[in-house]
Amino acid sequence: MIYAEGGPAFLTDARTTACFTGHRPEKFPFDTSVKLFRDMIASVIYLHICDAAAEGYVTFISGMQRGTDIWAAQEVIKAKKAYPEIKLVCVCPFEGEELKRSPNDRREYEEIAALCDSFVILQREFTRDCYTKRNRFMVDNSSLVIAAAADRHSGTWQTVNYARKCGVRVDVIDLERFAEDYGLDRY
Repeated sequence: MIYAEGGPAFLTDARTTACFTGHRPEKFPFDTSVKLFRDMIASVIYLHICDAAAEGYVTFISGMQRGTDIWAAQEVIKAKKAYPEIKLVCVCPFEGEELKRSPNDRREYEEIAALCDSFVILQREFTRDCYTKRNRFMVDNSSLVIAAAADRHSGTWQTVNYARKCGVRVDVIDLERFAEDYGLDRY
């Protein structure tokens, strides 16, 4: 476990690092509690991971939030079978952030934390800007952002805009189009 509070205690080679951003389950334009729908989006994320690994990306950063971040981390762990050189770095905005989760969500979080290659905690306590700091930390240490987004007024889209402003490549999985293409039931 690495604490990054007070300075850049952890740096990756941004040229070979990708990070994820995306919505939590309740922000998706379709019902992610339907296993088939969740498996479909996880498969698309997996394909993006494999494409990035084939391009030479070896480090993948997950912000460990429910939904996209957790699913992406799970898919990186699966992709290690095909690409054993890849690494998963988990970044938590503050110590104990996972304690507010449901038992099932906490179990998923803890399973990923046990299997990741590095676990970074950015600060010891919650602050109003800790999630923004986490998102910027991930982008600042990456040259590729893989985003699953629909709502352009979300924290996910703020991260996408920040990445673009910094000149970081962004691959967006458009969830609205995904839902339309596959005829997924909307809320």
